[in-house]
Amino acid sequence: MSTIDASIVTMAIPKISQSLNTPMNETEWITSVYLVLICMLLILFGKLADQIGRIPIFQYGTLVFIIGSLFSGISSNLWFLIISRGLQSIGAAMTMSTNMGIITEIFPPSQHGMALGLNGSIVQLGNVSGPAIGGLILSIASWHWIFLVNVPIGIIAFMFGHHIFPHHREKLNQINIDWPGFITFAGFILFFYLAIYIGQATSYVTPLVISFFVLALILIGSFIGIENHVKEPLIRLSIFKNANFTIAIITTMLIFMTVYFNNVIMPFYLQNNLMFSAGTTGLILMFIPLANIISAPIGGYLSDHIGSQKISMIALFIFIVPITIFNFITPKWSILILLAAFLIFGFANGNFQNNPMIMDNVGKEEQGIAGSLAALTRNIGFTTGLSLSTSLVYWGVSIKAHQHFTSYPYDHPDWFVYGMHFSYRFALGFIIINIILLGTLMLRKHAKN
Repeated sequence: MSTIDASIVTMAIPKISQSLNTPMNETEWITSVYLVLICMLLILFGKLADQIGRIPIFQYGTLVFIIGSLFSGISSNLWFLIISRGLQSIGAAMTMSTNMGIITEIFPPSQHGMALGLNGSIVQLGNVSGPAIGGLILSIASWHWIFLVNVPIGIIAFMFGHHIFPHHREKLNQINIDWPGFITFAGFILFFYLAIYIGQATSYVTPLVISFFVLALILIGSFIGIENHVKEPLIRLSIFKNANFTIAIITTMLIFMTVYFNNVIMPFYLQNNLMFSAGTTGLILMFIPLANIISAPIGGYLSDHIGSQKISMIALFIFIVPITIFNFITPKWSILILLAAFLIFGFANGNFQNNPMIMDNVGKEEQGIAGSLAALTRNIGFTTGLSLSTSLVYWGVSIKAHQHFTSYPYDHPDWFVYGMHFSYRFALGFIIINIILLGTLMLRKHAKN
């Protein structure tokens, strides 16, 4: 639910904007606030989870998420909805930062690949199926139900967790948080994304946007300085000296950036270029998560037997096929080619085993912070992919039109296709960078052996 809600709102923005009588650019903050607050809070809750217990943080987070979903669903104005989404994001950050740590704590190392692969299939299902599920809900109900549907499911999830999870006493006396580190890190996330969102709407070379980028750079520098000198840092930065862990983090971010290209671009292409309804678009987009949820456990099983790096490298080469299709496809092509590309994309995504690569390269005492870093990387990939894909599409449209565009060119749909091809060239570049990074790591490992 927490990952679905990062993307499900994209399909509902037009209806929410019309229903609440607010401009589209203001309504888009419903998505942005959720993603940015999660990124700000993940490390904090990951650290708390390592200190007082991952299961309590996860369970309390489920309750907070349910309450935030209820308030979002009954919202009657934009500001109440944005505040409710903020509450929802707190609960989401609490569950996202702890789920993988709980898994590695409960399952033996020999089963981490399978367990994390199954978890990955559910997470990825949420990540890529948001627009599809949103389209289906909106075809039969009002936008309020994209939030209200979480309430009964969330209650069932909480009760199931209460019954299944081991019960441990919270170690509240062990809480020791590096607050200066958290404040500087949260400030970095805030100003970095303010710069991205404002730059996307206006220009990246305005004094305001440049000053926000500079301030973000100062804050991340301050955060690194603080973490290197405090006794109990929010993140032990020496964790990044492990090349396996660091490259796993980088490749994960680039993969999730690539995944979000589809979430942003394909709903426009399917509805405005191929003229499908929102409901049909939702059904078509379901091909990606269906392939993903089937292939991720298989990838996890193979990861336990041949290694997460090898299976991930195979997945990267598979990614090249659908992204190449996206680079050339036009409305004249058969829809069957696009459906096949979606299936292959979902299959590749499910087999990219980023979770085992991340979690198996840190000690038991840092599983919480590693899990929160994995979730942070995923969310940074999504938010960056959202802004980057949008900017690249309309950059391409502007090149084709010989004038500046920031919205869909309804009078010239072929310009959008050109912009779509332009953006997917960069997505292909991300995959090639990942192949180089992971290939270098595997060659170094082979040379040592």
